[in-house]
Amino acid sequence: MKKFQFPKRAGKNGDGRVFKNGTAATAVAVLALAAVVLVNLLVNALPSQATQFDLSASGLYSLSDATKQMLEEIDQDVNLYYLAQTGSEDPMVTALLDRYAGASSHVSWQQKDPAVYPTFAQQLGADDAEEGGLIVQCGDRLRTLSSSDFYSYDYASYYTTGSVSTQFDAENQISSAILYVTSGSTPVLGRLTGHGETALNSDLTGSLSLQNMDVEDVNLLSISEISKDIAALALICPTVDYTEADLTLLRAYLDQGGRMLVLTDPSINTPHLNALLAEYGMSPMEGLVVEGDAGHHAQGYAYWLVPDVQTHSATSQMNGSLVLMPFAQAIQMESDLTDITLTPLLTTSSSAYNKAAGFNMQTTSRENGDQSGPFDLAVAAEKTGDDGQTSRIVWAASAALNDAQTDSRVAGGNSRFLLGCVGWLTDTDTTATLVAAKGLTSDALTFTAGQTVRYGALAVLVLPLALLVCGAVITLKRRAR
Repeated sequence: MKKFQFPKRAGKNGDGRVFKNGTAATAVAVLALAAVVLVNLLVNALPSQATQFDLSASGLYSLSDATKQMLEEIDQDVNLYYLAQTGSEDPMVTALLDRYAGASSHVSWQQKDPAVYPTFAQQLGADDAEEGGLIVQCGDRLRTLSSSDFYSYDYASYYTTGSVSTQFDAENQISSAILYVTSGSTPVLGRLTGHGETALNSDLTGSLSLQNMDVEDVNLLSISEISKDIAALALICPTVDYTEADLTLLRAYLDQGGRMLVLTDPSINTPHLNALLAEYGMSPMEGLVVEGDAGHHAQGYAYWLVPDVQTHSATSQMNGSLVLMPFAQAIQMESDLTDITLTPLLTTSSSAYNKAAGFNMQTTSRENGDQSGPFDLAVAAEKTGDDGQTSRIVWAASAALNDAQTDSRVAGGNSRFLLGCVGWLTDTDTTATLVAAKGLTSDALTFTAGQTVRYGALAVLVLPLALLVCGAVITLKRRAR
């Protein structure tokens, strides 16, 4: 029988080398793991804007320049409390909150799980707080946001696309709340009533709310004077003219440094209101303006004007947005004024002409006797009184400027313009929270009639012809070989 052979014991040059190599490999692996953990800790300590990149087309996870500037100017500590259960957070909201905290040392946020802290909101004094919402707090000032505030829905798109357009509006809401809790006062816009005035459209009132501006109705028939707490008055398309008693109240308000936004309907005759505006060097031109330049009116409608936006503090927030003014009246400005400064805000092209017959015009084509443009469609007036008080008026002669459906055709450009006018009148910076809601789908393009013709010709004629020419050249060269 063959004897069993025991394996030899490892000597100096035996399996000990394997042990040493294994020990070294283990040590390297441990050091590598420690390095990875250390790098992860360092990366996690960095602000999210340094480690995360927003690749979304609409910048869903990025802060706008206006918000960044607003955060840089904050000198008070602001706490944001996100009321969401662990595991049920909205990732877009948490990513945005990280951006806020990273952009300012005065802003911080915490998540408070209602299941763990069921009475937290009540203890803070935010009884109306809801799960999934946000509490914004600075000192003893609070504002609550619900989860529904973070998103807006455009149901009008359903009739054209078959789907509802969803937009992420959290930045607007959060920035507005931060401004509210860090500011000491809330301006009031008084909307005149009692003369058939039109209500402000919902988009504009929503924007005013984001600016932390209250809107109150003011009926001249029931007051003896206009309160000094009214930062500005809004006279929106009255259908009945104001009386001399009304004008007495309005003049007294303006003489004390009052401000007014005036929209008029060219189809309504208001001689008393016109007399007040004439005191500020402005008067309406009889008739309606028609635009002869296809690049300055909507396709197929020469009286749906797309005016040029002029440079002014009231238009600084436009950023290329279009304004659409159907059935607009020209405003004439006096030139020989010493105490009043008049500045056009919206103007037509030089190809525009005025139809003196107005709504009774027989044709929109240019005729002999039609006055040539350019015309001013919106004007800002500023008057300094003997006592140093400065009154301001912005007048736009188009009722449709306040129409929600017209506003939607220019992606909110009309509301943006009116909001800027209110901001200038009340000395409020409307660019601080004026951030367009970020669409979760592609935005629609808006074209003037001239752009439609040019791009249509490019797609239908120029590009196909260019391809045919290139194909012919290539074919001839190949045959010549």
